[in-house]
Formats: sequence, structure tokens, C-alpha cells
Amino acid sequence: MTNLARSRALVRLDGPGHIMPITPVTPPDSKVWRVVHFPVMLAACALFLLVAAVLGLKLLGVGLGYFSHVPGARYLVPLIEAAAFILVYVVFVRIVERRRDFEELDKAGWLTEVGLGFGGGLALCLAIFGVQAAAGAVSVEGFTLSRGLLAPAFTQVCTVICLELALRGLFFRLAERLVGSWLALLASAAFFGGGVLLSGMPTSSALAAGLQSGLLFAAVYMVTRRLWAAIGLHAAIGVAQMALYGANGLVVSRVAGPDWLTGGAGGADASLPGLAITALLVATLLATAIRRGRIVRPIWQSGRSAPTAQPSFG
Repeated sequence: MTNLARSRALVRLDGPGHIMPITPVTPPDSKVWRVVHFPVMLAACALFLLVAAVLGLKLLGVGLGYFSHVPGARYLVPLIEAAAFILVYVVFVRIVERRRDFEELDKAGWLTEVGLGFGGGLALCLAIFGVQAAAGAVSVEGFTLSRGLLAPAFTQVCTVICLELALRGLFFRLAERLVGSWLALLASAAFFGGGVLLSGMPTSSALAAGLQSGLLFAAVYMVTRRLWAAIGLHAAIGVAQMALYGANGLVVSRVAGPDWLTGGAGGADASLPGLAITALLVATLLATAIRRGRIVRPIWQSGRSAPTAQPSFG
């Protein structure tokens, strides 16, 4: 498959330097599908499917509880959860959006993008860990190849697949079509940061959630217009944090120091080094998205009836 064929829907322009988001296939003579394919209605459909899947998984979890003594059962539940979210996404794209192709999950180059995202996530966590260690807030006391990390790491990867499909593949993508990239990013940061703040966690934890869950993963999606790198980055951060700071991690470490340096209850992400390094990465990604023309304009400015221009690469 050529680059042009692989990227046609991802880089279709509606004006100089403005990329169009992935859109559903709406029959031109159907008023019903026009209503269904409005971003708010699509978000409602996505929410309905996800709620149905979660309720089904909860019921299934009760049944699987009887098999908890079976070897390997702890890997089965997260695997089923990931499969359920993949099924929801397939149903949404094929039946609700009526799209034939999964541009955001195109298989061409997927392994490279996952690898780059995973490597970037490891580098981010190691950079934060290194700054904290250099400042004396973290001390490395040894290394261990604990098998206790395997099951949590597998669960983390499966959870990341579910989250990225739902949060970036569905809701951020639909919000971006409606209100544009900048307002979608603002809403995403406010949702995650505000949720943490309302739960009683300190402000630094809310900032960390807003930066990472609200902006970082969305910015990666904006740059690539695919989900693979965001999945790799998100998975790497979760696994690396367990390996560096967890009780059963690969690195046996001891954290001690002021909350601004260690992150306190919010963890390394909420520390000043964590906030600063993550903010720098977010700014770099957003600058890249702007340079590549990956910014989506809001629906009231998009001019969807305008002629489609040829893709431009780089």
C-alpha cells in the first residue's frame, strides 16, 4: 500500500494547513444518517456501546470469579476486557460510522509506531527518575527480576488498549470534529485534571493528570492521526512506573524527600521534574502538530462543503 493510499483520510485538507478529521460515511440523501453522524450523536452512540460493554464485563467478571483458582485466570479477564473494547470499536466504525477502513488503526507501520511510542514513554519515565535520583529524592538499592511484575504489566497493557480506543479513538476524535483541536485539548485536560482535583488529590496531581492523560496522549494522536504511538506511549509509562517505583519492580528503589520533588501521593508524574518534563514533551508534540498542519478547525469553521485538496506530506 502506498503512502498516499494509506494516509488519504488522515491528511485530507479543507484549507491551507488545516487537516480534516476522520469522518463517517454519510449517505447524501439520508436525513437520518445526517443526524446520527453529527458528532454529539456519535458520542452518545459510543457512550451507549461502551456502557453496555462495561456492564457485560461486570456480569462476566462475576462468572469468571468462580475460576480464579485456575492457572492463568488473572490474565484472562484483562484480555477479555481488551477484546470487548476492540469489538465495540469495530461495531462503532463499521455499523455506526459506516466506514470501511480503520485509518486510525491501519496496519501499515503499526509496529514501528508502537515501538516509537513505547520507547518515548520509557525515555520520559527514565528522565524523570534520573532527575529525582540526581537530586537525592530516589535511591537505587538493587535490581530484581520479580515475576510479580508480569501480571500487572499485562493488565496495564490491556487497560491501555481499552482507554486509548475509548478516550482518543472515540471521544477525543469526535470532540475534535465538533469544537476543533484546541478546544478539544482544553476539554480533555479539564476533564482529567478536574476529576483528580475533585477527588481530593493535591493540585500537582491534577496538573499531572491534565498534562498526561488530557494532553500528552491526545497530542501524540494529533501528530500521527493514528492510535498506535499513543497506545505504545501510554503502555510504556504505566509499565515503566511499576518497574521503577513499584514494590515488585525491576528496580528496587527508595523514595524520600519533599513532595515537590517526589510527587508525594501523586507519584513521580506529580513532582516538579515530572510536570516540567511532561510539559516540555507536550509543547514539542503540539508544535510538531502545528508544523505538519494537523490542527482541526471547529465544525463552524471547517467548510466541509469545500472541494477536497490533495494531501501533502511532511
